[in-house]
Amino acid sequence: MLKLFCLKNKKKALLFVLLICFTKSVFSLDKVRNYAETLSFVNRLDSNFKVSKLDTVRYSDEKYPVYKITYNPCTDKKSKKYLIISGVHGNEPAPVYAVRDFIISLNNKEVKRKDLQIDFILIVNPYGFEFNQRYNGKNVDINRDLTQLKTQEAKILAENFNPKDYDKVFDFHEANAEGFFLYCYGTKNKKLSNKILKELEKNNVSFDNKYKDKILKVKNGKLYVPWYASLYMKKNETVTNGIYYSGCKNSFTFETSKNINIEERKRIIRIILNYIIEV
Repeated sequence: MLKLFCLKNKKKALLFVLLICFTKSVFSLDKVRNYAETLSFVNRLDSNFKVSKLDTVRYSDEKYPVYKITYNPCTDKKSKKYLIISGVHGNEPAPVYAVRDFIISLNNKEVKRKDLQIDFILIVNPYGFEFNQRYNGKNVDINRDLTQLKTQEAKILAENFNPKDYDKVFDFHEANAEGFFLYCYGTKNKKLSNKILKELEKNNVSFDNKYKDKILKVKNGKLYVPWYASLYMKKNETVTNGIYYSGCKNSFTFETSKNINIEERKRIIRIILNYIIEV
């Protein structure tokens, strides 16, 4: 009986230890990136740029200042204004690094297009970026919260980057796809989307043909979103950045493939950035 009692207790103890290990693995996360370090370059930007602190995202002891980085701040009302967004999903790092490098490349160089201002929000989801998780610190998808604005991060976007202020908006993401693709919102974006895809094709970028988003499917690197699909998402209060900004002249979501190495993903993003700054 004593042996049986000890055996049962050992099993209970083992189960208890396993439960603790499982709980720790599920509910505790380790930081894999450093938000402050990634954004430290903003202190070295020259007069081509203006950096504005928009707000601070807070989770317990974690505090993340969020910045708007403006290239060639213009006062002329006739100037064009673009918005470039990255880091909405924390486990999609290539756009953050590629956009950061692009900003640095514009530093200390003559502004070629005096008529163009570009606003950047480099990391929309600081907590997710540091902990390499898709969602924010409360496990909410920021990219589905631009209707209800329950998250700190979506509020910062909505309050500081009004769709009416921009001619073009480019939102960079990554997907579990075989190749690159973009979301084309409505017919007004078809012409520019075809030009962007042509530019990528010239640079030997492989396109996806299999990715599906609900009932919508990619074809030759383009996932066309008709007006009724956007309307459906608005009614269901699951508006994405791309749809939220679709009132602009042009609005795109770009998706690099997580299934290729990060240097190739960054290369693709650089091609797009270098191209869109000219259009």
